[in-house]
Amino acid sequence: MTTIQKDEYVFQVDIEKTIDYYKTHSLCECDCCENFYTQIGGKFPKLESFLADFGVDISKPDECMSVELDNTIQYIGVDYTVCGKVATMGQYEIDIRDNQFFSLVITEGFASPNEQTGDYFTISVNNVFELPWVLDKPFPEPTTFKATSKIKEFFKKAFKA
Repeated sequence: MTTIQKDEYVFQVDIEKTIDYYKTHSLCECDCCENFYTQIGGKFPKLESFLADFGVDISKPDECMSVELDNTIQYIGVDYTVCGKVATMGQYEIDIRDNQFFSLVITEGFASPNEQTGDYFTISVNNVFELPWVLDKPFPEPTTFKATSKIKEFFKKAFKA
């Protein structure tokens, strides 16, 4: 296990096991996720470097939450699994500025779909960021304003302190 400290957090990470996890875990095959996988590498170098410190491949998340609007996809949250434990939990999220603001929330035992069977924690990258549609397939039907409002309301209730 490797000890990694980020802000107030201290992690015990099995980097090799995490790297192996990202070589073999299944990816979602929906169009919005495929659009993410295709282009996220290199878009946010500070975020990518942060995740790589843990052995995480930025282009292979466990979960992407997104909304289709106009000709772009708005990604509201992306979850990554890390093999290991949180030794010391910080009081706040970890903030990264990388062409825009990202809030990284660390949780143990979070139920984002993953194939990890040992000790793990989740790094959730939160904040709305847009990626253009780059796949050679039709753009999905855009989400209506009403549906977007419902999603925002859900997140307000879910993360109420």
